[in-house]
Amino acid sequence: MSKLRRHLMSGAGVASALTGLLLYAASPASAAKADVDTVASGSYVDWAGSMYFESYGDHFSVCDNWKDGAGVIGYWKVGASGDEHSIYDGNGFGECVYEDHNVSETSYVYIQVCLRDDGDVKETTCSAWDRQYAGSPL
Repeated sequence: MSKLRRHLMSGAGVASALTGLLLYAASPASAAKADVDTVASGSYVDWAGSMYFESYGDHFSVCDNWKDGAGVIGYWKVGASGDEHSIYDGNGFGECVYEDHNVSETSYVYIQVCLRDDGDVKETTCSAWDRQYAGSPL
């Protein structure tokens, strides 16, 4: 193989690698996501409500997925023994409530979701707590 051809090929390889690196650096890191759903209890069905957490941007959302007249309340905390915060969606079926909260990138976020009917949290519909690392994976 001629010196010129090897030089051009290695130059193309370097240019291709640099392009890929620049595209990777310019795009946001993959976000870690967690989601939980309510559980069936009595007249309430599985997945009647859901809660999501996305680490990139620290986005939380609570959604009402079923026409049962109940609202959806999501709980979140930073660390297993952290203070509980809540997000409520009483806007009806097919609606979601979104909130952003600043969470330390080195911590774990725990989320749980339940149905709330006439102001009463239906604890038997609550999901288990789900844990998600708040930092974006590399």
